[in-house]
Amino acid sequence: MTTYAQDSKLRLKTKVGADGRCVIEDNFFTPPFKLMAPFYPKDDLAEIMLLAVSPGLMKGDAQDMQLNIGQHCKLRITSQSFEKIHNTEDGFASRDMHIVVGENAFLDFAPFPLIPFENAHFKGNTTISLHSSSQLLYSEIIVAGRVARNELFQFNRLHTKISILQDNKPIYYDNTILDPKTTDMTNMCMFDGYTHYLNLVLINCPIELSGAREWIEEAEVDGAVSEIASSHLCLKALAKGSEPLLALREKIARLVTQKI
Repeated sequence: MTTYAQDSKLRLKTKVGADGRCVIEDNFFTPPFKLMAPFYPKDDLAEIMLLAVSPGLMKGDAQDMQLNIGQHCKLRITSQSFEKIHNTEDGFASRDMHIVVGENAFLDFAPFPLIPFENAHFKGNTTISLHSSSQLLYSEIIVAGRVARNELFQFNRLHTKISILQDNKPIYYDNTILDPKTTDMTNMCMFDGYTHYLNLVLINCPIELSGAREWIEEAEVDGAVSEIASSHLCLKALAKGSEPLLALREKIARLVTQKI
């Protein structure tokens, strides 16, 4: 059987340019990856959109991403659209991502939600290395499937791992395993009737725990926030659509970027 599996690589390195704003120092990518030139929604905050010129991930696709955010850079990375994981048959698709955030640098990593189709199998591994003065806003949103088609939890398996280190010491680890074959995803301890899940981590961000709780209560979501190591925050929320989660995340990001 013919396979069109693709190993894709993305390298991005940034620095502070002559005008004091974050610029791309070096980059390299293979199809389907592309990078848009940075634009500046705020004077010293750069935004770069990551493009993937493909219909989504297929069986055997493997993405290797390395992002190096230079000292004093302020950067927001977004994606162009929801990410689709197609039927991977008897295989899987994967992503291995390594992020380094330099001294006094800020990174807001804000991709659109991940949608696993029927029989999709995805493995994701993210490692983030921070300096003690680095600031990080990192999130992932996982969808139960193609909700409009009533294709809920019909994917094969989804496994994502997030590891965050600060000065080479682990401060956060998340191991999400969604396996509908072995677990009732509609159980009250899992999605409980919801279809969209947000996981948001804030490191060294000027946000109070009480404030985050108020924003969750005001939003159309079911969620909570807690302190992790060194008073950093982890917010998790469920909703019946992507819009409330994206709106909550955007509100928090906007408040953070106003203060940095």
